[in-house]
Amino acid sequence: MPRNLFSLGQTFTRKVMALGLMLLLVLSGLFVVADPSFAVTSSRDKLKSEDKIDRAYQYRVGTGVLEEEKQDSPSANQIFKPEDKANLKSVKESQATDSEKSLVEQGKELLEKVTGNK
Repeated sequence: MPRNLFSLGQTFTRKVMALGLMLLLVLSGLFVVADPSFAVTSSRDKLKSEDKIDRAYQYRVGTGVLEEEKQDSPSANQIFKPEDKANLKSVKESQATDSEKSLVEQGKELLEKVTGNK
């Protein structure tokens, strides 16, 4: 009887240890995934414009040129928000003020000339 209790105790201890190790692995994985993403966004906001340009040139020359142009613009320090898209009204107004015809309109006119439906 004591031998059975001893083996039952060992089995229970092994199961608790295995469960504890799995829980530790899951928790450590969550911390590894969550913290670096926060660190990148907070450090990016603290960089000076020269540092941003140097970092962009490390990727590619074209990326560095684009970053230089961005830093020269008046909205260089504003953080881009994807939800701030151009609304349809402003796009239509900009198209109405353009004196040149759009590529689509030019294509339609050319198609009409070719087919003779004008």
